[in-house]
Amino acid sequence: MKKLLYLFTASLLVLTSCSSDDDNSTAVPTEDISILPKTISYIYPSVSLGTNRKSTNTYIGNKILSTINEDTKTIFTYEGNIITKQEQFSVDVQGKETKYIDVAYAYENGKLKTRIYKTGISEANPNGVYITKTVYTHNQDGTISYIVYGIDSKTQVETKQGTGNLTYKDGNLIKSEVNNTGNSFGNGIRVYEYDAKKNPLKNVLGFSLLLNEISEFGSNNVIKITSTRSDYPKPSVYLTTYIYNDNGYPAKHTSFAGDGKTIEYEIEYTY
Repeated sequence: MKKLLYLFTASLLVLTSCSSDDDNSTAVPTEDISILPKTISYIYPSVSLGTNRKSTNTYIGNKILSTINEDTKTIFTYEGNIITKQEQFSVDVQGKETKYIDVAYAYENGKLKTRIYKTGISEANPNGVYITKTVYTHNQDGTISYIVYGIDSKTQVETKQGTGNLTYKDGNLIKSEVNNTGNSFGNGIRVYEYDAKKNPLKNVLGFSLLLNEISEFGSNNVIKITSTRSDYPKPSVYLTTYIYNDNGYPAKHTSFAGDGKTIEYEIEYTY
C-alpha cells in the first residue's frame, strides 16, 4: 500500500527570552516558530514518475487542520496538543468527499504507543479492507522498536507481519531498520544524513510524536539516504539539495535518483 504523505507545518507562539546582568537587560533573539508552509507543490519531470500536485494547508495556531489538493483532502484531529486521528477523503469533480483512509494514534506516557491504519473504507466496508496495527516500544537506549500486525477486517484476527527499529539523534531519524516476516522484499536498513537548516515541517504541533509516519520529518533536512536491502545488498544512495529562504527554511527541494544526477521530483514551499 502507498504510504500517506503528510505535507505541512505548525507551531507555538513566538517566544522571547532575556538575560540580565546587574541593572542591564539584553534581549536574546529566539527562533520564530510560527512559520508555517501555506502551500506545498510536488513537481515531477515526467508523468511516469508521478502526477504534479499542489496542497493548501489550514491551521489554528500550531495545529494543522487540513491539507487539500485537487482530488484529496486530509483532516487531522487533536486532543490537546497531540494528533489522535488522520482521515483522508477522495474528492470528485462535483466536490463530493468519500472517506477511504483512517489512521488512529494512541499514546502512553506522552509517547506514541499504537497506530491503526485502515484503508479501503466504503459503505460496503466501513471498517476498511486492509488494516494494520503498529505497536511501538521506547527502549532505554533511546531507540524505538516496533511490531506490525495485519488485522483481518472481518474476524479481527491479528497476524504478525514484520518488525523494525528507529534510531534518532537531535530530533532527526538517522537510522531505520525493517524486517518483514516471511518476505525479504523491502527488508533492509536506511541511514540518513542532514543539513543544519530548518525542516519545513519542524514546527507542526504533534508531528514530532508520530515518528516515521511523516517521511523525512525532523529538526533538519535530509540531504543523503543510504539504503541497503536484503534482496539487493549493494547500497543505493539518494541525494537531496535545497534552496533556502531568508528564514532558513527550504523554498525548493530537489530529490535525485540513485545516480545522483536524474531528478525524481521537486518540492516547492510557500510560507
